[in-house]
Amino acid sequence: MSNAKDSAYIKQYWQYLKPHKRLLGLSVGLIPVISFLHIVQPLLMKHGIDSNIMTKDLPGLTKTAALLALCISGEFILRATQAYMFQYIGQHSVTEIRKNLFTHVLDFSMTYFDKTPQGTITSRLTSDIESLNDSFASGVVTIVADILTVTGILIAMFMLSVKLTLVTLIVVPPLIIIVQFCQKRLRYHYNNIRSTLGQLNAAIQEQLEGIVIVQLFNRQVKNLGAIKALNREYRRSTTSSVIYDAFLYSFMESLGSVMIAVIIWVGWGQHQGGYLTLGLLVAFIDYIIKFFQPLKEMSNKVAILQHALAALEKIFGTFTIKDAIPKGQTQLPKIKGNIKVNNVSFAYPGHEEKAILNQISFHMPPGKVVAIVGPTGSGKSTINKLITNMYQGYSGDITLDGINVKEIAPQSLGHAISSVTQDVQLFSDTVRFNITMGNDAISDDAIWDALEGVQAQELVKSWKKGLDTVLSNRGMGLSAGQAQLIAFARALAADTPIVFLDEATAAIDSLSEQKIQAAIEVILKKKTVLVIAHRLSTIRMADTILAMKNGRIVESGNHDNLMDQNGFYAKLFRVQFESI
Repeated sequence: MSNAKDSAYIKQYWQYLKPHKRLLGLSVGLIPVISFLHIVQPLLMKHGIDSNIMTKDLPGLTKTAALLALCISGEFILRATQAYMFQYIGQHSVTEIRKNLFTHVLDFSMTYFDKTPQGTITSRLTSDIESLNDSFASGVVTIVADILTVTGILIAMFMLSVKLTLVTLIVVPPLIIIVQFCQKRLRYHYNNIRSTLGQLNAAIQEQLEGIVIVQLFNRQVKNLGAIKALNREYRRSTTSSVIYDAFLYSFMESLGSVMIAVIIWVGWGQHQGGYLTLGLLVAFIDYIIKFFQPLKEMSNKVAILQHALAALEKIFGTFTIKDAIPKGQTQLPKIKGNIKVNNVSFAYPGHEEKAILNQISFHMPPGKVVAIVGPTGSGKSTINKLITNMYQGYSGDITLDGINVKEIAPQSLGHAISSVTQDVQLFSDTVRFNITMGNDAISDDAIWDALEGVQAQELVKSWKKGLDTVLSNRGMGLSAGQAQLIAFARALAADTPIVFLDEATAAIDSLSEQKIQAAIEVILKKKTVLVIAHRLSTIRMADTILAMKNGRIVESGNHDNLMDQNGFYAKLFRVQFESI
């Protein structure tokens, strides 16, 4: 990545640090104080040796030792305080980033979720952000402190001995070359780690979600191959990054030890010649140790910084994705439920050569039931998605009460339409939450009325905690029929004038279907209902039936009329029922 992009991402990150700029300023303000306390310690040691020990000035030595102890303890306390403040700032900033990123992702269109594995999205919201938090908390900001400390040490070293300092600085040019080389390799491998981890999470999630099919077709060993390949790539990049990181740190450690040996050799000769005192030599050796310590930390922080920049690239790169469906602003004060679809054609993004809908037109008057039937792939469910504004990019118009659905505010559209699909989504929360979806305006009485409407009140009452019973994700532990009844109760409790039933009875047992049919017939008479179904038994009561084939409406009418026509719908009906 270019330095320009790095700078742009760091500027974006700064926006999350700005609310804590006073605390950050105080933390940074401690840097020169901590550096001073750190740098002055060898000078006190020199003074103690040359001015106190060599002259046998014990009272002076006591004062020097006390001052040295004060500097050491003061440095410790201030470093601990600074570390806490950095942790506090880091935790709060990444919490805000995670919240904003999650909000941003929730607004993405279905097109984005169609082409992006859930595991990749999960990695952005979890491991990448956590990596950023670890990077900040580990002290990337304190690189400034390291630079200031190294500068101060160099000044002190020049004051003590120009010759020994110049000997020490011989190692700087090769050191810079090695650091830059390792920095580039670390950045490459950290980027690869983040990308591979997202792919690995996506692959694992996909296998776990389809575990029933995997086991049914005995695909455990074969499907493991893809996971192994990604795992090997992740291991390779991680191992390579560790190698470069360890090499850089070890190189710094070894270089520091070598320089100490050189300084002892050179310095002892000068001491023997009377050019420098023993205290100065001891102080200089201590400075060498202190000089390489921040350099070693900076080399480690270079690796951390590369990790952080790789995470920033993934996180703020996601922020730059502008795939959200434009939100309308029109509020519907009173929803009648009058839907018109006029000459609509649509193809999914990336598959423009294959239109799913071709010039579809129909009318759903308020209080009427319209059913759409047809073989798989004829475009039935796509109509549902377009009316609820999950996808755009179609030609033609879709209106609700005379207003284009693209112009209607999402909240208002949500108050107008509730939907029940074949793939029931239940959350790891109470029955109450799964029916109200957190809408406090829906009372417990309304919940029980909804459950009674779908004849599920006895089911919920049989559970020990009733409405407070906690369901598992996706309704695990419930039968398909029970989960679907909860979903129907959710639609009823929402009290929307429009209800979409998208293959809602395709995966449930006959007894549950009878209950739902009774609920549809008794309760939804005054609502606008769109029924999308394979099982034609669920749409006999519809006022209008639309028979679709290859993205077109080929027939329309009620059940009796369509049977009399003995056309496409009649064939569908006979294939499903007369062959039984």
